[in-house]
Amino acid sequence: MPTMLPLVIIGIAVVIILAIVVRKFPALAILDVESLPGQKESKFKEQIMKSRVERDLSAMGGFFGRLWLFLSKQAGDILKAYQDKLKKVKTSYQTAVKISWSDKQQQIKKLLTEAEEAIRQEEDAEAEEKLLTAIGLDQKNLSAFFRLGRLYEGQHKWAEARETLNYSLKLSLKRPESSNVEAPEVLPQEIYFLLAGVEKGAGDLDAALDNIQEALELEPASPRYLDLILDLSIIKKDRILAAEYWQKLAAVNPDNQKLGDWRKKIEELPE
Repeated sequence: MPTMLPLVIIGIAVVIILAIVVRKFPALAILDVESLPGQKESKFKEQIMKSRVERDLSAMGGFFGRLWLFLSKQAGDILKAYQDKLKKVKTSYQTAVKISWSDKQQQIKKLLTEAEEAIRQEEDAEAEEKLLTAIGLDQKNLSAFFRLGRLYEGQHKWAEARETLNYSLKLSLKRPESSNVEAPEVLPQEIYFLLAGVEKGAGDLDAALDNIQEALELEPASPRYLDLILDLSIIKKDRILAAEYWQKLAAVNPDNQKLGDWRKKIEELPE
């Protein structure tokens, strides 16, 4: 019986380590390594994973910190398995280099369709895998990044959603404005709108307001955008801003059923 106690402790610690690694994986898989010149993608991801795992473990107290040093060898195979999983996107991309552009686009289209179907079936893990595979084929595929960000937003994974959507926004804003370029599937204002929802969910109302105002700069008459900024204005108790956007929403969408309720809430706000 005394010999079983250390094994039980080791088993618990390994589960905790595994949980930490799994929790960090989605955000690591989509890091924008292009913004870090001179770094190798795999080395960078492994280093980030190592530092984040060690930081989380140290916060758990001296006991598990010491236990981590002891278990590092035993847990090596587990960590390596997840590091290998992180490399799947890179490996997929290297394989994709040998595929013709048209074949690659067909594969991506199929993956995006399958991801949407998985989302409808509430199979989020499968949807995430399909989208990450699509990103592996084309690391600048705006639609794949946007859908992945939307998936994380639906799961209330605010940090992952914010990171993914900000990268989507960068891709969208880099797109050349030319009449000869096919219209993008995802517009910048749609990304700003979703980012505003993410920041609202995360509790950062100022960031949410900034993003929805950016969306309205690009599409000032959108009822959805006006609806959200009016809601945010009331939450922030900004009577002047709320009244301004109530007027705009009333002009754009006079049949909106919530106008009466919003007007009462605005009248109740402090001067």
